[in-house]
Amino acid sequence: MPRRKRGRVPANHRWHRRGPRSAPRGLGRGEGVARVTLVDSGTGNLFSLREAFRRTEMEVGIVRNARGIREAECLVLPGVASFPRMSRGIGPLRRELLASTDRRVPLLGICAGMQILFESSEEGPGNGLGLFPGRVSALRAPVVPHMGWSPVRRKDDPWFAGLPPEPVVYFAHSFAAPADSPGVVATAEHIAPFAAAIRRDALFGVQFHPEKSGPTGIAVLRGFLREAGVVPSS
Repeated sequence: MPRRKRGRVPANHRWHRRGPRSAPRGLGRGEGVARVTLVDSGTGNLFSLREAFRRTEMEVGIVRNARGIREAECLVLPGVASFPRMSRGIGPLRRELLASTDRRVPLLGICAGMQILFESSEEGPGNGLGLFPGRVSALRAPVVPHMGWSPVRRKDDPWFAGLPPEPVVYFAHSFAAPADSPGVVATAEHIAPFAAAIRRDALFGVQFHPEKSGPTGIAVLRGFLREAGVVPSS
């Protein structure tokens, strides 16, 4: 039997529910379908992100194939890897990911998962999904990676309703999208400013790690679910 890579969720752990609840009403795809689907491209921190979404009272699914993406109602694309590796990881899933966004299925990219929403990166070869125009660039700072807690300056977007003007979140990265990229709704600084969060229609992205950002990170995930229409607005 081949060794299982660290950080990968075992295949027989595909669906994870909080308690004995049945699938939420209105999904239209039958029993056992999660309302939040994590895309396993081999580059994401699935365990901690799964637990973070469970704290929002959501059912969480993990998929590794095109069929799973095709059946998803809400997609989350995490990435803890270089842009080239992320590009390779989503290769077999690229067509279905793009088709899902064409159907306006909500998609949240996290860290490298946000970067891959752009066209390309200075980090190396490989194509992004091209859902946002532009190129990810290296942080111009004496010390990289940018790792630890930093404030973000958010715009007045309903995604961040209830958060302070400069919430503090956790980062771990050496590359980022430019602060003036289309769709930027929050910025942060590591010597120079960069895009901390992006949004357009049903597409969302955060450069920081909400699963490592405590109550603020959970609030960001709740806001995503609300703005994506996965849960009703209060």
